[in-house]
Amino acid sequence: MKFTANSTFMARGICRFNTNALNHCRHWLLLVLLVIASGAKADEQMLPVLGDGSSSILATHEEEALGKLILQQIRSVVSLENDPLIKYFVRKYCYLVAEHSDLSIVKLRPIVIKSDKFNAFAAPGGVIGINLGLFTMARDIHEFASVIAHELAHLSQRHYARRLEKQKLANFRSIVGYLASVAIIAAGATDPGLAAMLGTNALADAASLGFSRAQEREADRVGLNTLSRAGFDPHGAARMFEQMQQSARFRREIPEYVSTHPITQNRISDMRAEAAKKPRGIYPDSIDYQFIRQRVESRFIANAKEAANDAEAQNKPYLQAIALSMSGQHELAVEAMQSIYERLPDSVILIGSYAEVLVEAGRHTKAIELLESKLQLYPNNQPLSIFLAYALMRADRHEDAVSLLWAVAKRSPDDQDVWYQLAETAGLAKNVVDVHRARAEFFVLRGNYKGAITQLRLAREQVSDEKRLAQSLDQRLQDVRSEAERAEES
Repeated sequence: MKFTANSTFMARGICRFNTNALNHCRHWLLLVLLVIASGAKADEQMLPVLGDGSSSILATHEEEALGKLILQQIRSVVSLENDPLIKYFVRKYCYLVAEHSDLSIVKLRPIVIKSDKFNAFAAPGGVIGINLGLFTMARDIHEFASVIAHELAHLSQRHYARRLEKQKLANFRSIVGYLASVAIIAAGATDPGLAAMLGTNALADAASLGFSRAQEREADRVGLNTLSRAGFDPHGAARMFEQMQQSARFRREIPEYVSTHPITQNRISDMRAEAAKKPRGIYPDSIDYQFIRQRVESRFIANAKEAANDAEAQNKPYLQAIALSMSGQHELAVEAMQSIYERLPDSVILIGSYAEVLVEAGRHTKAIELLESKLQLYPNNQPLSIFLAYALMRADRHEDAVSLLWAVAKRSPDDQDVWYQLAETAGLAKNVVDVHRARAEFFVLRGNYKGAITQLRLAREQVSDEKRLAQSLDQRLQDVRSEAERAEES
């Protein structure tokens, strides 16, 4: 499995699992937008008083459920990044920043959208969306973290409550529908047919992500304080604003993030002034961030051989190694990546990257030995475990790979890519029951309860003499049915 631009192992054939998912969710989204566009009003007695926006329109457990439902819809219609190292990096830094934020409960659901357009968003329930394009725009880890801090500030200050108040939404289902549609459009899943069917103004109303000027200023201030407390350069926020402003000047199309977070010179000046009040310090960049930036760049390579030459000319050895592997020059790729890895042998990013090119070069045993030794230093590390499972699979040790992926899936049950990889690997191991079980969990995460129930039934039909497994499947089938009923009633 190649997780770089020519990745096929996890990306291929998802429609095989759920051929109607995209059309179903497109119809769902159209319905939501039609309801919003129709100007449906809530009974004033049903709508909570929001006051200054700090009061809770949703209870904590409702926000948790809301985040889960929003993610189900996003997964069904948005192309999400499946690269284990990119996902790991984003999750790591989202949590690092969030731990110093004003969030009362730090439980996040970070996702990475496979889009080169610069954008980021946050939604109730801890949903944090990062487009791959953010890595292109943010030149260092401090600028990158400043965007995360700003989005977390919108969450901690409950600015979304004003949106709900503006839309006059009366019940949980309408709230889920509105926020999910907003998040989906923010993530880049705009459908050409939406504007024609609803009209430009209706779509604009549904897709509007803009906060008030006061809310943006508050998010600037709160986000900068979070950034500083988390140990990042507070001046990174102003630099990021300047970078966005400059980028917007030279583009025909204004980046989505800039259009929904208007950058003014006054905001930049205020950020500089606030940053100047913070203690002075030395803030080095993260070398891992630069590796991830180059890895992201590789996702959009059109010609790998040319990219390898260009990367060498630009002094980007990590990108060059990936491009060499992508172009089939595997021995050169191993040599190039090994040289980088040996300088920083404790970097999870480089361990995973080195193992990846080793596997692509057919050196499965060496990759397995490397990953097993490093997992002793980093027990249960997600990307290293996933790369090890892939190396085992390529070495025809399918049963071992399945066992490892089950352990990963139990630790990260909300990761749809793990369930997908488990289903694929179980198929190679001729383990029909696990194929159906993994597919069922994959479907649940995408809100396709009918498909999940079908898969669990198929798994149950294959089990006769294993009493414990049969009981487990019966219980899971009951749980999924109950979850489907709750989703229908909400």
